[in-house]
Amino acid sequence: TLSYLPSSPLPSPPPTTHLLAVHSTAITNGELTWAPYVSWPAQQIPCYDVSGTILTPVSGSPFSPGDRVFGRVDANREGTAREYAEILPSEAAHVPRGLGMVEAAVVPMSGLTAWQGLFEKGELCKAPFVDKGGEVVGGRAAEGKRVLVLGAAGGVGIMAVQFARIVGAKVVGTASGRNKEFLEGLGAEVVDYTKVSMKEWVGGDEERRFDVVFDCVGGKSMLDGWNAIKKGGMYVSVVTGFREPEGGKPEGARTSWFIMKSRGEQLEEIAKFIEKGLVKGAVDSVWKLEEWETAFAKTATGHARGKVVLKI
Repeated sequence: TLSYLPSSPLPSPPPTTHLLAVHSTAITNGELTWAPYVSWPAQQIPCYDVSGTILTPVSGSPFSPGDRVFGRVDANREGTAREYAEILPSEAAHVPRGLGMVEAAVVPMSGLTAWQGLFEKGELCKAPFVDKGGEVVGGRAAEGKRVLVLGAAGGVGIMAVQFARIVGAKVVGTASGRNKEFLEGLGAEVVDYTKVSMKEWVGGDEERRFDVVFDCVGGKSMLDGWNAIKKGGMYVSVVTGFREPEGGKPEGARTSWFIMKSRGEQLEEIAKFIEKGLVKGAVDSVWKLEEWETAFAKTATGHARGKVVLKI
């Protein structure tokens, strides 16, 4: 049960941790169900995606008081739905130039999950990066590589579509019809899951199957993923309850279920793509902290485009 406290003691972080003045924090769908999987106290502060201003120094940290940062706080610690929070140097990155603090708050979990899911777990290709000259180099998907993103209009899905397109993969995403134009603008072909299943969409055409299936939805959508994967393909899931199909997975298909790791150095790389205008997060809506009930209810519908933000 959540409750709103109009005041609370100022955190006293250890010397290895920055005190952060929170500007905005984003809600992750389903985060209130994580209790069995993490080490929470009796009273836990939610929300772990954050943007804010560093207040206290940490020896050896790349951040100084006054720096604008964004990051993902480990869910085993107290969250950031509060005026002041704590963040480790390893969890943070500098806010990209030109990006607002509300927009920055929606990036960390979604961006890191998409990055790790495609380039580490999904083995789409090596991760790309922006060099000192501002050119995108490194990872490039093999010609003809195809990626299916289940739940392409959610926070993770939106980032996954963009990263896959950057490395040259063909991207198809499932979403409702209202998100079709938005996702097409990001470079994805859209399958309206309210009208057609992936089994129907693939039909008997093996060329329509996918090398990587990135499942951001779970539940009934898992069947869509299994019905669309190639032989030897990789099925990546970030959803609890992941399971293989009852009749057995396709020949040679591999699976990877994972939990995103908060890595500030990866977030710094993602920030460079944002600065170049190649990647953007999506803010569904913004609410005051005292409007948390409405904000969490909006997230719980599962139909937010991008992420719901609490502005402190």
